[in-house]
Amino acid sequence: MDDKYKILISQFKPNDYEKSPYHALELKYNLEFTFLKLFNVECIDVKDFRNQKIDVNNYFGIIFTSKIALDYFFSLLEQSRTTISNEMRYFCLTEQIALYLQKYMRYKKRKFFFGTGTPESVIEHLKQFPNEKFILVSSSDGNESFANALRQNNINFDNLFVCKNVPADISNINIKDYNMLAFFSPHGIESLFYNFPNYEQGNQIVAVCGEYTKKMAEEHNLKISVYSPTKEFPSLVHALDDFFAKQKTNISNNENSLNEPSIKTTPKAKNNTTTKSKKTSSKSVKVTKSKISSSTKSNKKTTNNIKNTSNTQNTKTKKSG
Repeated sequence: MDDKYKILISQFKPNDYEKSPYHALELKYNLEFTFLKLFNVECIDVKDFRNQKIDVNNYFGIIFTSKIALDYFFSLLEQSRTTISNEMRYFCLTEQIALYLQKYMRYKKRKFFFGTGTPESVIEHLKQFPNEKFILVSSSDGNESFANALRQNNINFDNLFVCKNVPADISNINIKDYNMLAFFSPHGIESLFYNFPNYEQGNQIVAVCGEYTKKMAEEHNLKISVYSPTKEFPSLVHALDDFFAKQKTNISNNENSLNEPSIKTTPKAKNNTTTKSKKTSSKSVKVTKSKISSSTKSNKKTTNNIKNTSNTQNTKTKKSG
């Protein structure tokens, strides 16, 4: 690739970018990443919070999947003058989220449980309390992938909505400047069509992360060229690495084929000529054989005629004698 291949990543730019896998990909394949969050997460109104009529203290534990939802949750509790029981348990998607809870309370190990970033890793802790009910703190659009995992494992829970996703205004950018668009959430795709109602994919490559993001892309008739997570590619970075490695191989193969000497047609022509010559020779041989055969037959006929004439003359001579 002579010119840099431009990719729009619908996420915030990673901290310490120089050490991130995205930077490594940039250098490896001559790429140019632009990080742009396509939607904003906003806190819901305290009135909407109360209208859900959920008393958090009637639940055994609270499940957090993001820091921002955690912040909005405690902000709404404060606005609604709600206090949480000291016996409450907290189940977090990652250790970072669990440690972040120290911003609002004293950290006690017996109250805090955390996973490794997947719903299954959190569910393992929830299953220790099979008869208890939990709250899943999420956006008003719902954390569908996490919620479905809880349902599949028969976890008793209710959704508590504390925030909503709002499309960011990106109408000032030229979306066609990018060779590829990478989405990590269905809301990013919704934002794309919100800002560009007449958007058509054309030759633009689309990469998606997550099952629900994929479904949203398909609903908008987008052709997906890069997908994660899979067993082979657990993250979109891995999937992108594979995609561009294959692209690089294809380009290299094409260049090699162009540099290879073209196949000469002269030998083929000679071969064809030789073949034709052989065919002609074969035909001439057949003709010669045919002529020889005809000549032989003619000579035989002549010989027979001479013999017959000789016999006739001899017979006449005998009669006259």
